[in-house]
Order: sequence, then structure tokens, then C-alpha cells
Amino acid sequence: MRQVRELNVIIAGVGGQGQLFLSRIITETFLRLGVPSLVAETHGMSQRGGSVVVHVRIGNEVRAPTIPQKLADVMIGMELIEAARYVDYLRDRGVAIVNEKVIVPPGQNVKLRDTDLLAYLKEKPVELLTIKSSQRAVSLGAPLSANVHMFGAFIGLLESVEILGSGVDEVVKDILPRRLLDKNLLLYKLGKEDVEKELNKARAEEIKKFFAKNY
Repeated sequence: MRQVRELNVIIAGVGGQGQLFLSRIITETFLRLGVPSLVAETHGMSQRGGSVVVHVRIGNEVRAPTIPQKLADVMIGMELIEAARYVDYLRDRGVAIVNEKVIVPPGQNVKLRDTDLLAYLKEKPVELLTIKSSQRAVSLGAPLSANVHMFGAFIGLLESVEILGSGVDEVVKDILPRRLLDKNLLLYKLGKEDVEKELNKARAEEIKKFFAKNY
């Protein structure tokens, strides 16, 4: 892999979706590849399905754990409402990887439709990559592992723009929990494949230029 100076990642979702686990396997992957990584966990009312956002900062020039607004390179949106809430953390032309799922907050009277939320995200000056992580996880009988599918999508993105090279899959095998390992490895692989389908050649080249500052 090329040297990473600074790569800023926001993970947004609600309590119970596994953002903290996702942040830890991302940082552990980079640490094993020799790249410094920091995590800052911001808890809302996570016990009640409230908003939870995690800051992940990767690279040799990172000094502080939290990411200022408009300075994130990637947002991993675990569901659509929280993705819409935190999309403004992204730089212009930053990449949003978003799970096509809506989790309506308790007591919410306004009907929030996935089509409306997607339309809102598409209006933003970001590269939007949508994947069906929750559906994938449920179909494999591992509904709590949608975060592993999104992890695969994140790694697939970084491989596509040549931030990461070969050898990452072997590192991932050692990081994922032994429980349901076969299903989690399959979800990881499917996540990589699904995001690569979203990245046609032209978009991949544009996104690669955006990430060039990290080399």
C-alpha cells in the first residue's frame, strides 16, 4: 500500500448497529499494515437506538482524534437517516457509502421515506455509493453483521482507488471474530464486490484523484 498521510472516516448510525466494532476492525486493519490510526467514539442515546457517530482518523500526519466538519474523506452511513444527518461532515466530492435501510427513531411522527432521504443525499456535492448491507446480512442468517458487509465495501473502495493493495484479505481473516467466521468472511467479500459494482471506471478515476492528497 502507499503511504497514507491523512484519511478521515465518519461512521454514522444508531445504537445497536455495530459502529464501534466497525471502527475497531478498520483501525486494527491499518495498524497491522503499519499505519497509525485513532478512534473517537461519540455516543448519543445508543441504548435506546439513538444517534451514534464515530470518528476514525488514519495516517502518519494525524494528531487529533476528532474530525472537523467538512474534513471527512469517507462517511460510512449505517442507515439513511443518520447518513443524511452527518453527510455535511464530508469534504466536497468526498465518498458516502450508505446502507439502504431506514431505522425510524422512537416517537417519530414524520414519515421519512428512503426515496426522500436518497434524493437529499444525491443533492449533496459528494460521491454517493449505496449498498444493501442489511439485506445481505439477513439473507445469510447473520442480521447483526451488516457492519461487516460495510467494512468490506470500505476496503473495496480503498483498493479500487489504490490506497490499499494486495494482502489486506489475509489481515482481515485474523481480525474478524471466530464466531460466524465463514458468514462474516462471505459478507466481507460481498461488500467488496457490491461497492465495486457501484464504482464504474469513470467514477473510480475521479474518486482516485480526490484521494491522491493522502499519498
